[in-house]
Amino acid sequence: MVPVTDAEMVKHAWRHDADAVTLDLEDGVVGARKAEARGLVKDAIAPIGRGAAEVFVRVNKSFLQADLEASVWPGLRGIMLPRVESAAEVTEAAEIVTTLERQRGIVVGSLCFIVLLESARGVWDIRAIITASARVTQVGLDENDLAGDLGIAPLPEYDPFVYARGRLAVEATAAKVNPIGMAYPLSALPREMPESEIYTLATKARNLGMKGVICPHPSWVGPVNAAFTPTAELVTWNKRVREAFAAGVAAGTAAVPLDGKMIDVPVDEWAIVVLATAEACAARDAEKRAALTRQI
Repeated sequence: MVPVTDAEMVKHAWRHDADAVTLDLEDGVVGARKAEARGLVKDAIAPIGRGAAEVFVRVNKSFLQADLEASVWPGLRGIMLPRVESAAEVTEAAEIVTTLERQRGIVVGSLCFIVLLESARGVWDIRAIITASARVTQVGLDENDLAGDLGIAPLPEYDPFVYARGRLAVEATAAKVNPIGMAYPLSALPREMPESEIYTLATKARNLGMKGVICPHPSWVGPVNAAFTPTAELVTWNKRVREAFAAGVAAGTAAVPLDGKMIDVPVDEWAIVVLATAEACAARDAEKRAALTRQI
């Protein structure tokens, strides 16, 4: 997440190995500079994407039309919609983006949405919100704003958002939308921490069903990427799972032993997911390395 008015952050963001960089027009930009910020977006898209990162823009709910007009240009991957509380808001944004795609030579429907839920109403209506448009590919919580809406002050030792985060993971996965978010307390109280601690909490987030993390600081990117990438050991094990299961099926059984564990259909299906994820991560990393090499 990079404030578009921070020239140094914009200049160097492509070097941080992020899979996506979001230019921020919202909380990262003070009110007096909103109009100036809009004028910076178009020229920032290409430099931000030099390292093969997908480029998004986080817009302001209260300046939706103006921010989208400033943001929808060739090279953009999508829009981050904050403070969403209804399906109608997603539909409105989708209609504006469709018009801009047609006007600016972008394939209609190609830009996607990351939706952020920041209120009790948004969490309650999540199903309608994330199914309102095929553009919605990711959804997350802004737990700091959600805490404000609920009138609570989160404490590091107690996670008040277990329900909200669990519902996010279940509803999004069921709708084939990727849930994104960090584990508590960094989800509500983001800050810089040792990489080992970031890795531990990112791993917990993955095991809670999250498919990615919005990183507020470059130091998060490395450990988050590592946490969401299957390890070599995990890949090796799941290859053996697939081989053992295939051999069992060929022999006429749907359950076979492997290293003291029983391998059946659900285990084999999960192995397919793990191996596909590993392949996708490897391809994405190769793409970023090639882009970095070209720039150097």
